[in-house]
Amino acid sequence: MKPIIGIVSCGYMKQRQFVPQTYIHAIEKSGAIPILLPCTQDEDAYFSYGRQCDGFLFCGGDDVTPLLFGEELMTERGATDYRTDNFHITLMKYLLSLKLPILAICRGMQLLNICHGGTIYQDISLRWPASLNHMQLSEDRSDPCHKITVIKDSKLSNIFNENEVVNSFHHQCIRILGANLNISAVASDGIIEAIESDQLPFVVGVQWHPECMLNVSSSMQKLFYTFIEKSKNAKNLQYISPKPRTQ
Repeated sequence: MKPIIGIVSCGYMKQRQFVPQTYIHAIEKSGAIPILLPCTQDEDAYFSYGRQCDGFLFCGGDDVTPLLFGEELMTERGATDYRTDNFHITLMKYLLSLKLPILAICRGMQLLNICHGGTIYQDISLRWPASLNHMQLSEDRSDPCHKITVIKDSKLSNIFNENEVVNSFHHQCIRILGANLNISAVASDGIIEAIESDQLPFVVGVQWHPECMLNVSSSMQKLFYTFIEKSKNAKNLQYISPKPRTQ
């Protein structure tokens, strides 16, 4: 049977929750069944999500509320939504405890780092030395923007060539790497472009948007194929414990 991949809602827009079609298409094209997981305040949903899905996709989106990684607001760029941020972080921490596969894209990668105790730059302009423009100007989101170098012997080194080109749509980036994470790719300016868990079988974050490059890069398609393959056999536990309720 095809694995079921839970695509976590990107957040709210005018009283609606949304997930771009590109993520849904990427999961379908890679041989899995996508289901959309809405943001919710019902903590019982976490248990149900964990029981129903074989793997989880955290998508791109807006900025993360700085207070959630120990800072106050330092930039005028971007937008935040505490309700969405808090849901994403608490859900991801619960899913990490289940040891199920997670693919985290762009904002998702930054959330993954925060969940491991890391921090991010609220804007790349706050980083020193000067950085590339990581918010590309092209009309087509599949167009490449800059080069990355994939770290030898990382999980991604089995998927990507040592040197690849990627698209780029972010103005924030990792500052301090979280615990139990390894860097698996960097840009030429030193910005971290991919991370992975050093303890869990397949928990990977990428800063670019591979779902937009499936038709122009076999490596991007291989990333999704690998994620789906890992999800097929991941759920071998007889029991998934409910998420403890907050007091």
